[in-house]
Amino acid sequence: MTELTFALLKYGFLALLWVFIWLAIRSLRQDIETFSPRPSRSRRKREREAHKVKSETPQTPAVRSAGTSNAAASGGRHAQQPTLLVIIDGPLAGSSVPLAESEITLGRAASNTVVLDDEFVSSHHARVYRDAASGQWAIEDLHSTNGTVVNQQRINRPTILPARIPVRIGATTFELR
Repeated sequence: MTELTFALLKYGFLALLWVFIWLAIRSLRQDIETFSPRPSRSRRKREREAHKVKSETPQTPAVRSAGTSNAAASGGRHAQQPTLLVIIDGPLAGSSVPLAESEITLGRAASNTVVLDDEFVSSHHARVYRDAASGQWAIEDLHSTNGTVVNQQRINRPTILPARIPVRIGATTFELR
């Protein structure tokens, strides 16, 4: 083997080693960001930019009722608003989260309001929030792999969530009360 061949092999393996180290660090960093209780700077920046774009564009009525009549959906102002998100089935059955003005996020990641330790739940699976247009609580699936089921129907857009309507995410079922 000539000296030139040996040098090429040596530097080629060195470059390959650096590529492997870079990929390992990138993978570990993504895992840490996923499980971190506080969102990363880049994620907070993306969320701020998405929120800014969303607030600049005119809103269209994308929220629909989940299996309720128009009278029930429009009668939300007269009916008593739910105050709790109650988990009725699954590993966390019996626990509840008070509904405040801030949104409630559900998923496997530790940064969620409700952490669901379930292999069929995405890291950031869904969110429950107060709809600005109607003042009622709504649920939105955050592009999860296995979806969110409201009143036995899989949703693909934000949906008004009346009280006592079951929502299933993985092995967990909850409702607003």
